[in-house]
Amino acid sequence: MLSLPSTCVFSCLVLPCLALLGAGCTPESGVDASRQNDHPTGIIAATNHLAASVASGTPELAKETGGVAQWPALFGSDRTSVVDAAINPKWPDGGPELIWQVDCGTGYGSPVTADGRVVFNSRVGDHEIVQCHDVATGELRWSYRYPTSAVCDFKYSDGPYSTPTIDATGRRVFNVGGQGQFSCLDFDTGKVVWVRDLHAEYGVQADIFPVGASPLLDRKTVRGDGQLIFNLGARDRSAGIISLNPDNGETNWQATDHGPSYGTPFVTDIHGQRFAFVLTDEGLVCLNPDDGSVDWNFEYRRKGDLVRNATSPLAFDDKVLVVSSGLGGVCLEVQPDRSYIQSWRQRRTLDSQYNTLILGNDQAHVYSFTSSGQGGAEFRCVDLKTGSLCWTYPSVLKRGMGLASGDALILLGERGHLASLAFTHQSPRVISFTAQPLMTEPCYCSPAIYDDRLILKDETRVAVFDLGS
Repeated sequence: MLSLPSTCVFSCLVLPCLALLGAGCTPESGVDASRQNDHPTGIIAATNHLAASVASGTPELAKETGGVAQWPALFGSDRTSVVDAAINPKWPDGGPELIWQVDCGTGYGSPVTADGRVVFNSRVGDHEIVQCHDVATGELRWSYRYPTSAVCDFKYSDGPYSTPTIDATGRRVFNVGGQGQFSCLDFDTGKVVWVRDLHAEYGVQADIFPVGASPLLDRKTVRGDGQLIFNLGARDRSAGIISLNPDNGETNWQATDHGPSYGTPFVTDIHGQRFAFVLTDEGLVCLNPDDGSVDWNFEYRRKGDLVRNATSPLAFDDKVLVVSSGLGGVCLEVQPDRSYIQSWRQRRTLDSQYNTLILGNDQAHVYSFTSSGQGGAEFRCVDLKTGSLCWTYPSVLKRGMGLASGDALILLGERGHLASLAFTHQSPRVISFTAQPLMTEPCYCSPAIYDDRLILKDETRVAVFDLGS
């Protein structure tokens, strides 16, 4: 049951130069990737390299320890898509050096890292698979598979869409499948600790997309064992949002009669109090994460059977930013009595569809991709105080995902190009940009970091690159 499928065999680069086909037909010459809106195609080359082993520790989920940058959950340790990693954002036109790669199946779940390992999920045939590899060498540590019949009603992947969460301290991995199977696996062996079929238990009907919400591990709860907060969407059972005990999977509390979205919760401290923000199909829910009591609901949704909220909220200082395609962004200021006032609302400056919201290192700006509904997707910087547009960067990246470290933004475009930009609100300054796609489109997975390694995933492979040299 824990064996890796034949279609997902680890392949370490053993030739001095290995040609990898990009997504397309024939190469184009003279492409300015930073401004070209057409899809450049061609081949990329990767040189053979095996990294030295990385010293492992036992990092907390919310912190990097031992000076090694971790990425244990979707959007990083603190869900702001910012990490303190010693990386070099400069690379040649062909991209950074490829360390190792492994084939994988379909799905949009992103890779996560901790304690010298990378974990990801994908789908091969009628099974979803969770895999754990050594981040330095690519060696397979373990894999876990389970059956699925999840179906997307559109021409997208049939899943999985949810991203695993690593609890390196508790030595556990939490994974949600495309049909709501919530699994807790042993981080060291991949053996099952507990499993709950939440959709079956709560009578949640299949949506037009497979399950896309990812679990949040909240350590600071009054419960000594922590909790997992998840946007289940069981509206008929008053379990739109639930909290699970990470040790045994038992339900701690449940709240709201809202349906599911594809966003992930955000827990933070404001005015010396704890808050959880969850974007559901109805809008933003603010609640007390210790008992699930709801403070307020802020309606934020487009009307229509085919419309879904998919961008996770971003909290900073005493505010929370909510973004949705077609609606744009709204910034709410949380008051000491746990109410809110609206700081600003802008429909056109930022209307991310599912993309990363990257918090500026000054906590005064946000960086993200827009949807394609405004005449073409592009990367933007927005002032968090006013909602005004600082700058815009149209490119072949289109809709993409990204992260920030130090003075650089690392961006993976949906067509497979990799770019680095200066992490500044002053102007969009390109540091590096691959001339041809580095990954195979569509690329809807967020990049991840471990130390000075960049981990990218598409629907054919997971690849680890060196950003340290």
